[in-house]
Amino acid sequence: MIKLSAFNNSLIEVRLIEGRDEAYINVNEHYFSLETGIKLNISSALQEGVNLLNFKVKTYSLPERIIRGLVSKDWCGRFELYIDGKLAGTYRKNGGVFMGSCEYTVAEIELNININPPGPTQEELLRQIINRLQQIPGMTPANPTDVQYSTPYLILKSNIKIHTWKNLAGVDHVFLIDPLERCRFAGYVGWIHAQKFYQTLQKI
Repeated sequence: MIKLSAFNNSLIEVRLIEGRDEAYINVNEHYFSLETGIKLNISSALQEGVNLLNFKVKTYSLPERIIRGLVSKDWCGRFELYIDGKLAGTYRKNGGVFMGSCEYTVAEIELNININPPGPTQEELLRQIINRLQQIPGMTPANPTDVQYSTPYLILKSNIKIHTWKNLAGVDHVFLIDPLERCRFAGYVGWIHAQKFYQTLQKI
């Protein structure tokens, strides 16, 4: 069993690259017949959580194989699975043909549809926090080297840290530290804005 994941807004497509006899896919309880070279969107048959995809080939009866010129050829199936337009896997099998019609499984896939979209990247998260800090009333750029006097105030996702420091004049400073211990933002506010300053930090 092959296990894959996708998000609920993903476009899930299947394409038959090569198939002798009848190639098709079962998605949960839905049946999709496939034509060589044509992508087929199967998203409508998917549900939140675990979905079962079975890539199959069904051999024709002996008279039908004779008519189609396949009597001396093995059955085969080569399928491609696409998630959001990107190739997620290629699956191929072939084998000998017995008298009469038979079904063969080329691949079994367990596709987990996750309802939660991906969160922001580390850089996106840093930019969001910097933007919120810059919007604090009275925020003024500070000297990043003063981070050496600060102490941790908050530790956020991905080990992003917010440090604070109150200098001898009682002015509140804030420093945003990335996981590599680099200061990505330094600022301070005057006494009049101190309450809003700490309220914003708590909201972050």
